[in-house]
Amino acid sequence: MIGQIATETGWSIDYILDKVNVVTLQLMMADMPHWVPPKKPDINQQIREMEEREKQRNSRTQTRENTNQTKGMNPMEFFTNYAVKD
Repeated sequence: MIGQIATETGWSIDYILDKVNVVTLQLMMADMPHWVPPKKPDINQQIREMEEREKQRNSRTQTRENTNQTKGMNPMEFFTNYAVKD
C-alpha cells in the first residue's frame, strides 16, 4: 500500500511513514481508481448468445430468399441457381 502511494504521489516512503496521517492514507487508497475485470459469461450464457446469433442469421437468410436478393449469397448457390441445365 505504501509503495503504491509513493509511486502515485512521488512522496518518499520516509515522508509517508513520518508525516502522513494513517486516516489520510486509508482515504487515499479508497479514492484510488481500480480496474475490475469484466465478468466472463458462463458456458450456458455463451451457448444462449450463440443460439440467438444463429437465429438472427437464419432469419436474415430467410428474408433475403423471400425478397430474391443475391447480395451475400453463397457462391456455390449462385452458380447452381444460374447454371444452364442440359
